Amino acid sequence: MENTDYFDMRNLAPPNADPDSCPVSGCTAILGTAESQWGEMPYCPTHRIRIHGGSRTFVYYNGSDSVSKRAAALRNIVFEPSYFGKHILGHAAKAETHRICHETSEDALTWNVFSQLMTFGVLPSLLSSLAGLSTETEPELYLWGLRIRPHESEAQTTFPALQEARNTFERGITNYLTEPDIMLYVPRHVLLLIEAKFTSGNTIAVKTTSQDVTGEKPKSLEGVLRRYASPELQSIMQRARSTTTPFYSQLYRNLVFAIHMADKLAVPWGLANLVSKMQFDKQKSNAEFQNPTQFICDLLPSKLRNSFSFYSWEQLYADHVAKTAALTDLAAYMYNKSANGVRALGV
Repeated sequence: MENTDYFDMRNLAPPNADPDSCPVSGCTAILGTAESQWGEMPYCPTHRIRIHGGSRTFVYYNGSDSVSKRAAALRNIVFEPSYFGKHILGHAAKAETHRICHETSEDALTWNVFSQLMTFGVLPSLLSSLAGLSTETEPELYLWGLRIRPHESEAQTTFPALQEARNTFERGITNYLTEPDIMLYVPRHVLLLIEAKFTSGNTIAVKTTSQDVTGEKPKSLEGVLRRYASPELQSIMQRARSTTTPFYSQLYRNLVFAIHMADKLAVPWGLANLVSKMQFDKQKSNAEFQNPTQFICDLLPSKLRNSFSFYSWEQLYADHVAKTAALTDLAAYMYNKSANGVRALGV
């Protein structure tokens, strides 16, 4: 048996249902157990999902062998699954594809939305919203550094400018190189990096270097500033040391990469933080879920502050999905998307 069903608000039970039962509406299956990195967890053999009772989230689980894991991951890929399975899933240049099978996978949401925006020609208007630059040229789309061409069959390659930036800033790092979630590039016109979030917040640097490990990206403010340093970044680094806001290390790395790559490509740069307003509002008392615009503005001269935008999946839906007749399937996907067993996006 190979269950290929995808589940969202159209077929999930209300959140007040029995927390020890399958979250699929009407399911009366007797739960078994399935392995996970946290140990054995409840498992519905009818719907082939592993259930994380504390948060009510679930993971598609077709079995423990490699073929079954691929099949489970692809259940969360609603659009262009064949292309994703052939060119992205398991790609050596893409980190953590094993998490695609999670209900709350940020990467699955990113793929499902941006593959459709590209297919139906919506990326130019999105680029205009985020970078303030009008263009009729279709931007090149890179997800996790890989060029995306859903209707072409060639193997995907990493953006050359990203490879060069990694060689400059991350030589010696062996685990999890900087991987911009989304890049939109119009040659000779603009490069935009987008750091996407779904149910997680923006990472904040720790205060001491004790957690910095050789071969990995640094976690401390001092470690980040020491590694991601270059002559063109001196003024930004100086401002970073004196900012009084939380130091959003992942956004800082993306900022450094955007500036460096755009300089090599001789184009203006942009940086956007794409988050779920609903998810951020739920946890707004936590600094990781607060608007980081002031942090970025503190680092930049006034003439460059408009190069950053704080944007939401909900705003993307209203501005570019709901208004596009061809995107009814994507609109339904976003409207019904779940996280932790309840509606994920305020659309």
